[in-house]
Amino acid sequence: MKKSKLAYKLFTLSAAFLMLSCGGENHDETNEVNVVDTAGTGSDENFEDLFESPEIDYHLPSPLQVASIFKKSGLSYNSDATSKPDLVENYTTELNQMLNFGVYSADMAYCVLNEQSNEGRKYLQVITDLAEKIGMEAVFENKDLMERFDTNIEDKDSIEVLMIDIHERTEMYMDENDMQHQQAVHFAGAWTEGMYLGVYDFENNPEKDGVGTQIAEQMSILGNIIKGLADPKNDGMDIEWLIADMGSIENTFNEFESVNNYYEDPDAEELVLTTVEYNTLSELIKTLRTKITNG
Repeated sequence: MKKSKLAYKLFTLSAAFLMLSCGGENHDETNEVNVVDTAGTGSDENFEDLFESPEIDYHLPSPLQVASIFKKSGLSYNSDATSKPDLVENYTTELNQMLNFGVYSADMAYCVLNEQSNEGRKYLQVITDLAEKIGMEAVFENKDLMERFDTNIEDKDSIEVLMIDIHERTEMYMDENDMQHQQAVHFAGAWTEGMYLGVYDFENNPEKDGVGTQIAEQMSILGNIIKGLADPKNDGMDIEWLIADMGSIENTFNEFESVNNYYEDPDAEELVLTTVEYNTLSELIKTLRTKITNG
């Protein structure tokens, strides 16, 4: 790329759990999938999650900001889109358990913030079970989280605060136990699930617009997820396939003609993905999500 236009504020970067917004032209008529306007760029000064490896520095947006993104989303709730809780028994390796901890965290947010708290409770239970398997049982060992969820199940705002509390407890535990490098593994699962939820929604509601915008925004953080996965402290987790697949998604996007044309034009303010480009990218996303959730 000849220039860097995709500089986003943290609020935008946190859109790893979303894809779609409403309104706009019919993509079938234009053979283009939505537009991203990057004229109003911002800095990354608000990044909250900066942690260092001896060899690698990388930024990751915190799931702490997910709630505010979901509130403004046009993403429609569909119970068939999320990963099923009973699949948790299939995850027997540390890597699968950590990745699907992220997947189920995204699913919990998707349910709760679409006012499906009863479904969200199921994911809280699954996350609790996985935390025990990956050595983070201390985060959930007190019964207060589930009790608070049950007490406030009809109060979406209170459940959102609970989700923030879960993140803060998880982050504190990982910091205290020198496990920061594993945050990238969790986030890789959450990022993939968020992308998949957006793809699923778009394909079931094709009249919606905005998918190009959200894909472009999420691509702006994918490189940092890959850097986090490549942290030397993650050696021994058989993580090479995940790095390769996420790298393929990033490279495919960067090689799209529309993306290159955008970066080569100093006056361009909008990035437009063609339908063919979107379909190519969505297949890679669905394939990766299948690998992660199939264990």
